[in-house]
Amino acid sequence: MNLSNEKPFPPRVYVPGFSRRKLLLMLCGFAVFASGISQLWTPAELLILGRRAKAEATDVIRTKEGFPDLLLSSDLQIRANLQPADRSYIFWNEFRYYGADGRAIDVRSPVGSQLKPLYPLTDMDGLPTTELIYYNPSDPGTVVFPLLISTWFAPGVLTIIGLLAITIGAVLFYWARTPIELPQILPGGGQPARKTSTVA
Repeated sequence: MNLSNEKPFPPRVYVPGFSRRKLLLMLCGFAVFASGISQLWTPAELLILGRRAKAEATDVIRTKEGFPDLLLSSDLQIRANLQPADRSYIFWNEFRYYGADGRAIDVRSPVGSQLKPLYPLTDMDGLPTTELIYYNPSDPGTVVFPLLISTWFAPGVLTIIGLLAITIGAVLFYWARTPIELPQILPGGGQPARKTSTVA
């Protein structure tokens, strides 16, 4: 019996490392995610548990730092006080709605506009502009405008980015200390010889 053995090359492994940096990425993702959720919490809570109402546009407040606020109560006044060449002016819509007890509540739109108000005071039919809102019955001054894209866009983007960072960081952190066996390729392009035996 004749045996001949060829000793294989020792396996080569690669450990990615940088586990602290990958953990930091995951923790930053948690922070961004928490920031997005904190901004989405109140609108989502009011949308689920709050009361629905139609708010009527009543006035527009024009503001500029260092100048007194200007109350505009008609579309004619608004057109006369537009400042297309000065973006430092901010126009804020004010709305009025009636709570469950019939009491009138005045609220301001959470978003202002530089060139003109987000909403005219009257629509094409000359009727007051209305906007859907949800409010907290125990705190009627806390409202959300669910149809405003700004209510959801920035917090939603933060939440998604945070989730992506958490997921990517967790995967990278998992593999950071895991040895990965590399394929063995000889200089000629072949594979290393395996252990063989010949019986004669």
